[in-house]
Amino acid sequence: MPSDQQIRAVMEQQRKGLKDQGVLGAGAASRVQPVAPGTYKTEVFPGTLPDAAGKKRDTPTGDNLEELVSKYNSALRGDAPKAVSARGDLVVFVSLSMPKEVLTELSRQAKEMGAMLVLRGFKDGSVDKTRIAAQEVNPSGAPWEIHPDLFKAFKVNKVPTIVLANAASGSLDEEGCAPEATYGSVSGNVSLELALNTLRLRGRPDIAKLAELRLADLRSRNAPAKLR
Repeated sequence: MPSDQQIRAVMEQQRKGLKDQGVLGAGAASRVQPVAPGTYKTEVFPGTLPDAAGKKRDTPTGDNLEELVSKYNSALRGDAPKAVSARGDLVVFVSLSMPKEVLTELSRQAKEMGAMLVLRGFKDGSVDKTRIAAQEVNPSGAPWEIHPDLFKAFKVNKVPTIVLANAASGSLDEEGCAPEATYGSVSGNVSLELALNTLRLRGRPDIAKLAELRLADLRSRNAPAKLR
């Protein structure tokens, strides 16, 4: 795995390209697949998951998977997912089979950006194994859910996939899927910030606006404090 310094260097390069050009960094645009009008789904070329430069990691807090069991059973009953945030729902679909370093970094970013990580099911069908595995990669205490129907709703067939959905995504079609016009998704080992920038630049206007709101909030929280 790359060192923290190498990861930060990649993230800084991406930030510079976005800042200087107002678009994705060099070469990134060619990795975005064309989409049909009115929808947005992209696949980002697999690479190293960037870290946010200079960010201090939170103190480990653990995770409560008993709540996830209840949510998992609720999902099996067919309870429909609904977006409730004015900024839309930011969801990171993952699997415990992914590298621990990637899961740990995604968990940290999810905590920072108000996102939720979602698993399809339990590790080896065991609550205890799932709890232990999740705690190992979630020192920042990001929210996790076990929700197989969300994978179906947003047509997620690979991980990691980052989804930004608006409130209408809770209206599922006959096959239990959210209308593609109600969300945007990015698949691949990319940071949440880069995924949101991709959706801001290439998504439907409403999804792009949601992405911009989240990015503006991130910039505001990371801005240097002003001297009085």
